[in-house]
Amino acid sequence: MEQHKEMMKTSLSEDLRELMEKHLFEKITIKQICDQTGVIRATFYNYFDDKYDCLNWIVRRDMREGNEEYYEKGEMITTFRNVLNRISENRAFYRTAYNVTGQNSFEDMIRNNITEVLEEYFERFRNDSVQPDISNRLLSQYYAESLAFFIRTFVFEREGVSIDEVVRRASTLMTHSFSEFAKKDEK
Repeated sequence: MEQHKEMMKTSLSEDLRELMEKHLFEKITIKQICDQTGVIRATFYNYFDDKYDCLNWIVRRDMREGNEEYYEKGEMITTFRNVLNRISENRAFYRTAYNVTGQNSFEDMIRNNITEVLEEYFERFRNDSVQPDISNRLLSQYYAESLAFFIRTFVFEREGVSIDEVVRRASTLMTHSFSEFAKKDEK
């Protein structure tokens, strides 16, 4: 039963992804998604609250699918590289999806899903001796902002910067402090 549920969610979401490559998200209806999938509207609502929920599920799946073993080992750089590979394969979709703005913006979906992943990471792999007064949630939100920036930049990159270069830049900036980049030392 659970496998059938995942297959139906995947089918509905992939059909939304395909529709978004041809149409503005705001113009896509639940009926169009259902017609594309070959199911009735009630079926869609068995799996998703609305098309924003479906879009968020795409983001969640793109960030998690195939990365389970790396999450278990705490290998976030490999995970980030894999996410960028998935985004690269679906770049046209991502470029269109970034046009979804407002209360349920696509960028917020990216940021929130990264925050969730990082919060799980810090729950398991946090060095509690470093800044214990900063919560895992705050750390996750902070680093999610950075990774969301790199993802957006990668999606819209015109000169074709490689995934390895994006990963190098992100890991460099995330592992060095602000004061290391500044000439002036503030004390």
